[in-house]
Amino acid sequence: MDPKFLIQVTAITTVVCTVFMAVNWFINKALPGTRDWLCFIALTGIGCGLLAAYTLPVTFSIFIPNLAIAIGLFYLTRGVDAFFAVQSNYMPWYVLGAIGIPSFSYFLYVDFNFIARVILNYLVWAMAMIYCLRALNQGQKLLSKDFTVAHWAFGLSCFSLLLVFTFRAVMLGSYSVTDSLVSANWVNQFFSVSVSTMPLLLCFSLCLLCSSRREKELQSLKTAAEQSAQIKGQFLTLLSHELRTPLNAIVGHAESLKKVPREPARHAELCDVIVHAAMSMSDLANQVLLQAKGEYAAQNRVPFSLYSLAQELVRLLQPLALAKGLSLKVEVKGLYPQDVHVVEQDTLALILRNLLSNAIKYTDKGCITLSLEGAAREDDKQAIRFAIRDTGKGLTEAQIERIFEPFVTLDSEQSISHSAGIGLALCKQLLHGLAANLDVKSQLGQGTEFSFELTCQCSNTPIQQGQLSAEKLPLNVLVVEDNAINVEVISNYLNDMVTQFSLVKSLAEAEVTLLAHHFDIVLLDMHLPDGHGLEWFKTRFTEIGFTKKVKVIALTGDGDPELKRRCLQAGMQDCLTKPVMPSRLYAVLESSTIKQVSSIERKVLIDRPKFLELVHSEASGVLATKLMYLADRFEYEIAQIKGLIELDVQDLAAEKLHYIEAEAQNFGMINLVEHIQSLQSQLLQTGSTIDWDTLAAVARQSVERLLELHAQLVTPQSHSNQAVNLSA
Repeated sequence: MDPKFLIQVTAITTVVCTVFMAVNWFINKALPGTRDWLCFIALTGIGCGLLAAYTLPVTFSIFIPNLAIAIGLFYLTRGVDAFFAVQSNYMPWYVLGAIGIPSFSYFLYVDFNFIARVILNYLVWAMAMIYCLRALNQGQKLLSKDFTVAHWAFGLSCFSLLLVFTFRAVMLGSYSVTDSLVSANWVNQFFSVSVSTMPLLLCFSLCLLCSSRREKELQSLKTAAEQSAQIKGQFLTLLSHELRTPLNAIVGHAESLKKVPREPARHAELCDVIVHAAMSMSDLANQVLLQAKGEYAAQNRVPFSLYSLAQELVRLLQPLALAKGLSLKVEVKGLYPQDVHVVEQDTLALILRNLLSNAIKYTDKGCITLSLEGAAREDDKQAIRFAIRDTGKGLTEAQIERIFEPFVTLDSEQSISHSAGIGLALCKQLLHGLAANLDVKSQLGQGTEFSFELTCQCSNTPIQQGQLSAEKLPLNVLVVEDNAINVEVISNYLNDMVTQFSLVKSLAEAEVTLLAHHFDIVLLDMHLPDGHGLEWFKTRFTEIGFTKKVKVIALTGDGDPELKRRCLQAGMQDCLTKPVMPSRLYAVLESSTIKQVSSIERKVLIDRPKFLELVHSEASGVLATKLMYLADRFEYEIAQIKGLIELDVQDLAAEKLHYIEAEAQNFGMINLVEHIQSLQSQLLQTGSTIDWDTLAAVARQSVERLLELHAQLVTPQSHSNQAVNLSA
């Protein structure tokens, strides 16, 4: 067969491969290395095309084509390294280029030597194929489970090209130095036939690699989606179990109320458990929402009785234990009911509740014991060991290694449905935040013990149970609520809190009533039959002509923190999330009666440059979330400081006050910082009276101003008015 014809076929084949690889790059351009492969095949196509034009001068028919193919091979190896994520080493290429290009030029222009040029070509191709096989082996590991047909095809293509060029180099003895590619030599014919098919095989294998990688990525995405769906399903199942505990307590104690109609003390005790269980459900719902949003609910240390907490948890979980015929008890050593410790109450309660729930779940007979053992006090601190022991079937070493993995359960789904634990992984994570470790000891057939130790700050002052003021607030309140049960609950609260209140069930009735009578406060539900409360407040409420300012407090069952931010930003006084505790409602109503301090001017509340610097340094969504919770956090912290001072825990009170001051400085609340600094000096004066209400009012005013400034900064249409509106 005419070698000239074979060279032309090779050129045409290479051009076709170039188009083929261009399409592959367009489809898989996101994959590493595909652009380099397109450069390789394009340069090879140019080189083969020029080689086919053997009538041109040697510069265009030999030198430039061979140089283009050599550069193309460099791009091929670079692309393969990138595709398989292998560290590249370009030094051999630089050495070969520095030696090969002058040598090739010498044997082309000075001493025309076909054999020498073939040897140089062989070195370039051999190095390129060896580099490709090296990257394939390092990146994919030969004979591994991930080594697919695509990898075999690519490896065989590279190996075949290496064999073809090696065979040609070995057969150079049948050539003369004056030969060329078009010489009538059977080795030339074999080489031309091989090379005319090799580009197709190599391009086909490269495309297979891309398809295989895409398929693997899609499979990984599918697997991740399936795992995510499975985890989500497991989480929802476990969440429903967690809700069963307080629900069981609510139902069980409500039934008990029916059986003791003439025992007021017992009524109060049962009602306390019901309220605690309901608030536990509300707290869990808030935690789930915050976790789903990727936010963190900061915990606060509060003074309380660990002895009372243990008794309360046992009362809460007693129905679960009795349903399985188990005994649930508390053992306390070194602690007394009147002892007060400063701990993160919500976190500790959640940990103990989950550990007790798991113990009930995996125990079929016997008893579960919650043990609290306090060591001797040292410097107003006490180490307390918490332990939950059961008489269940115990755990093996392999099970102990797995139980702290998220969503792992050691029993069937039917057995799980009798309990409420949301996982030991959560307990371990929460304890890590408290600088404690969760330990486990177990013996098969004997039972299991989970334990941890906390160092708690102590106070010798007994806790005073908070009571609502017997004096009613001089307020006339309008309640806009359509749910009959919620109306009854709010009515019972307001009967003891305010001098007068009225009830309406729709926004239309609210408008009529507001025009006919004077009210100080409106408790406005968000979801009403004739519209949304927030939208009505923004569009209709301001149109009502009031002779005196009426404050609006939102009522909502939505746990979305964004709603509260929008309510405050719209101008509402506060936002209460259901279920509403009477103490919380009374505090909000009482704060509404506090007269604003006339000396507080808007222009001195906020250090505008400081806040603008914070806006530019933090993401808008993150800052909005912080501002959303800031008012409540300050209010809560101020209440805690007040309580700690009453308990004579001066060190912790000063620490919390310093924390508020640091937060206020960070946000540029210069007026609040001044009030806190003044208050710190008052704390050092024995017998001084501290105006907590003024401090709370300044904090809330400052946060409201920050919300206004942030809303103006992130709203595009306000940009043109910022020079006027942002004067702090």
